[in-house]
Amino acid sequence: MSFEQLSSTWPDHPLTDPALAANVVDLMVSFGDRARGTLTVLLCDSDGRYRSTVIVELPSPGPTPAQLCETALGPIVEAVRTAPGTTVVLALGRSGSGSPTDTDDQWATAARENCAAAGIRLLGFYIATKDGIYQPPVGALT
Repeated sequence: MSFEQLSSTWPDHPLTDPALAANVVDLMVSFGDRARGTLTVLLCDSDGRYRSTVIVELPSPGPTPAQLCETALGPIVEAVRTAPGTTVVLALGRSGSGSPTDTDDQWATAARENCAAAGIRLLGFYIATKDGIYQPPVGALT
């Protein structure tokens, strides 16, 4: 998947379509973000249409994925609560290959659990590496 496949009208379409969401993640998560290690939050309206991006740089080495996810999402959860109905797509930018890792699955689980606990609809969770974008099975939420 690639941001080059995005039509000029992509912001008019909901990111509930995994192919579209993956292409938008590819656009929003730079190669530098992937190399550094980031959590990218795509803020969307109640219909799932993209509105804004927040990028959180992650410490390396850091605590467990569950702890990192909770810490990174904390301020975003507070902000999202001021705009009821906001939905999100989350993307972990990480170095290395696009081969799935146990850590990817831990991140996907933590993302789902944190969003559920906060009452935020998670449209999808993606991994962004230098090799491309993929969605761990646990991240398939729509």
